[in-house]
Amino acid sequence: MISELALNRRLLIEHVSTSRVMQLATLSPDGSPALCSLTYHATFAPDRLHFVAHEDRMHARNLRHDPRAAGAILTPDSRGATFTGTATETGSPDPVHLAPGERVFHITITEWLLFDETIHPGRPRRVIPVRGR
Repeated sequence: MISELALNRRLLIEHVSTSRVMQLATLSPDGSPALCSLTYHATFAPDRLHFVAHEDRMHARNLRHDPRAAGAILTPDSRGATFTGTATETGSPDPVHLAPGERVFHITITEWLLFDETIHPGRPRRVIPVRGR
């Protein structure tokens, strides 16, 4: 029998892996929050979200100033997860070919919160331990 923690981790990976867009919140230099929608790619153990952004975009500038980030990923059936983490800007990994000015960012996840009312009706939120930090 699968443990509740293992089930929730499996659900988290399924929800995050099958979605394509995240809402990403960053902090501007004056401390005000900014929100944008981005496509991403997820990897697990270590838990990271990867995305490409042009160096002049507000979220890229904000992350260079303050790497803390938070966000949400939802599936079409309103399941998903929220996350917090720290972003790192990197060069172009092979075989990714970036346009001039584009940069790759990795968000190393520090906390996941699973949201699934189907599996957990009445108490849909579950903190999921991060792996591979």
